[in-house]
Amino acid sequence: MNPAKAFAHLFSPLGGDDGDNYRSPGQISFLRAPFVSLDGDELANHEAPYVFIGVPFDEGNVGKPGCEDGPREFRVASLDYFPYWFEFNVDLHGTAVDSGDVSMPRVSPDVARDRIYQAVRKALAAGKTPIICGGDRSVSIPATKALSDHLGEDKKMGYMHLGAHLDMADQWAGESNVSTCTMARITELENLSMDNVAHIGARNSFNPKDHIDLAKSRGMRFHPMFEVLERGVDDVMDETVSRVWDGTDGQYLSFNFNVMDSSSAPGVTATEPGGLESREIMRVASKISERGGLSVIDVTELCPMFDVSGSTSRMACCVVMRIMAGIALKHGKTLDESLRRPGWKFKN
Repeated sequence: MNPAKAFAHLFSPLGGDDGDNYRSPGQISFLRAPFVSLDGDELANHEAPYVFIGVPFDEGNVGKPGCEDGPREFRVASLDYFPYWFEFNVDLHGTAVDSGDVSMPRVSPDVARDRIYQAVRKALAAGKTPIICGGDRSVSIPATKALSDHLGEDKKMGYMHLGAHLDMADQWAGESNVSTCTMARITELENLSMDNVAHIGARNSFNPKDHIDLAKSRGMRFHPMFEVLERGVDDVMDETVSRVWDGTDGQYLSFNFNVMDSSSAPGVTATEPGGLESREIMRVASKISERGGLSVIDVTELCPMFDVSGSTSRMACCVVMRIMAGIALKHGKTLDESLRRPGWKFKN
């Protein structure tokens, strides 16, 4: 048997069995991955290094609603891509499973947050890298606590967030676990030193003075967008990646895609002008993947009802997949260059 037949997914469809329409996928999962439960031994025994977990939680949101639909649209966006990345010569087919969505009881945010925490703990215990798709920004609070507890008090955690807002409110309208309080809660974790925290992209006036004051009082280094633009993306990312990865035992990477300019990412809960362009976020992804791995990835506040042609969800999916592809390249998981479609030959 020609070994290339095992790689039919790398090539454009032919007739017969190879003519399946990639726009009619049946069950929708991230990268058409199989569904594997977080419970039981199947996840731990699966060879895929990543597990996708949808977190359709919108109860911690202080902005416009709609991010509970983020996981669905992220999955749909992934269907627009083949798993082969020619820039890296790697194949992402089989690198992920999908564990569905965490059940979100609207009547009890506390129960919802505990379920998010338990889902991430199960994924980490199975030896996988969770890709979490929210949901509002506050889902990062229980998810980061899960990584912190998984590592234990004797290990060090690194944390990187890209977004337009610091989210450093100690409280917001009397609440302490909503989206605007996310970084305030995360920076209270005992095994997270401020020496290993980086925030990139803050700008404009939805960063009240008490947020700035709390960040400075805790010694949190944040890089406002004007600094990123003046110094250049590569320079800032070299500094921040070193801060988050060097000397740490696990790393949490969080994306709120309002780090992008509002023209590049209309489908988020709180758009902001003056942000990164799409080519720049791809450079961010490349710089992160060069470290060769991380513990958790989250994407929050995708808001499909305000998106244009699914462009924001597609970009978010592309960024995560580019990180996955870069990590695969870093570990030498490239394809045999001689691999060809069965019966393929050059034509004059």
